[in-house]
Amino acid sequence: MKPVYAKVLEGLENEVFTTRLIERPFFTTEFHFHAECQMTYIVQSAGHKVVGDCVENFEPGELTLLGPDIPHVWYNRTREVSDAMPAKSVALFFHAEKLYELLSPFFSVKKLAAFLDQARRGIKFYGQTKERLKHLLLTMAGQPAGPAKLISLLEVLQVVTATTEYELLAGAGYVNTYSNKDNEKMDRVFRYIFANFSGTVSLSEAADLAFMNKQAFCRYFKSRTQKTFVDFVNEVRIAHACKLIAADQLPIGVIAAECGFNTLTNFNRYFRKIKGMPPRDYRVKLVE
Repeated sequence: MKPVYAKVLEGLENEVFTTRLIERPFFTTEFHFHAECQMTYIVQSAGHKVVGDCVENFEPGELTLLGPDIPHVWYNRTREVSDAMPAKSVALFFHAEKLYELLSPFFSVKKLAAFLDQARRGIKFYGQTKERLKHLLLTMAGQPAGPAKLISLLEVLQVVTATTEYELLAGAGYVNTYSNKDNEKMDRVFRYIFANFSGTVSLSEAADLAFMNKQAFCRYFKSRTQKTFVDFVNEVRIAHACKLIAADQLPIGVIAAECGFNTLTNFNRYFRKIKGMPPRDYRVKLVE
């Protein structure tokens, strides 16, 4: 599918920022993008996320900042969702240009603008920065609109522009090539991949979901994701393998099979290609 262009602050045209507490059985948003920046703290839930050309797992406790117009979505795997653990997150949305206009009479916004320009690739925070931002987001979610909430937002901006505890998600050359002419096809394809990566993922079935022949679909998929279909599927599989390696001491061969690889050789080859090291070295590194 194309990512849907969303109007987050629609009906709130004079608002510079807003917060939302989201609690549902599972995350239901389609692959989309919007003009507002979005900071999200995952309180509960796990699954896979797509941010630009980045595809990886997400877990409870993750905290990200997405700049304007970067396509993104969080998908739950059905078996990871239950009534006992609904999907829950806290999100802060703010319009960068309106924020600059509001703040520029009081101080230079160049440093903030430079940071939010980086956030067009998506940012994931860690360490003490993540803990501080988590506290501020939860505080803001409980505050009514007013001076106290604005002060909390200013604290958030102060933290992000002063930290080095973050990593960029999408590649340096990533460009959003989606347009409003696109339909829902990529969303259907992504959901199909995430639901089936541990078994067989068929190029023919994916192409059928997009109502294309295989050749046209491969060109379309690569033009939108900047990855081949095979590479994208294998990145999903390796991301899940990393989760399994971190979680327990399953043999590498068992993990390879759990992630949809038919041979250990293929698993080792793709793991090294994506992570820069063999899976056994990755396991050793986690316990160092």
